[in-house]
Amino acid sequence: MTPQPQYKTTKIKGSQDHFWAYGVNIVKPNHEAVDDIKSAGFEPECFGSKVWQSNFLLMDLLSKLSLKRSLNVLEIGAGWGALSVFLSKHFNAQVIASDLDKNVKPFQQMLAKRNQASVGSQTIRINQITEQKLDHIDLIVASDICYDQQTKNELQILVEQVACRSDTVMLLADIGRKAFFKLSQDSNNLIDVDVNPHSIKQPMALDGYILSVNNIQELVC
Repeated sequence: MTPQPQYKTTKIKGSQDHFWAYGVNIVKPNHEAVDDIKSAGFEPECFGSKVWQSNFLLMDLLSKLSLKRSLNVLEIGAGWGALSVFLSKHFNAQVIASDLDKNVKPFQQMLAKRNQASVGSQTIRINQITEQKLDHIDLIVASDICYDQQTKNELQILVEQVACRSDTVMLLADIGRKAFFKLSQDSNNLIDVDVNPHSIKQPMALDGYILSVNNIQELVC
């Protein structure tokens, strides 16, 4: 059996303006690189103020898998794109970090450059992800984006689209918001849709959930 790689992870809390999560170096909101981007006129408008915590749930899950190399990945609601950087850096994935906020693109590219990773950036809403776009995607990932009725409804349609396919896997992590549980409940009748608890201790203690559509083992070596 191939041993699992050990990725550097440090605690978020502390005096430093950056931390490590599963081998990705992530800046905090008070880092000078963040100030520089904002000074250039790129102020996040849609919750892109930091890397949100459910990113780490998916990093933890994926770090324990031997994913195939060069997968085509779409991160939706990517924000600063830390999860996209993780997949590019460790699995050589071809990743698009998408978000409805055009102002987060420089933050995504800053994190990618900081970690010697290659990440594409795209401004798109969930409801603009068509069947044609899914034809080129092996894995969809998202964290903490099911926060109201509108995003729940848009994600519901996407979950149903992916569930009808055999060539795309979707992973959605959340800390347990009401809208996420409603999405989980309304997807309960779909085959190959599961919701499981997931907990981590670093870079922070966190209990959450991961909704999966189709079997992630299809993407494992």
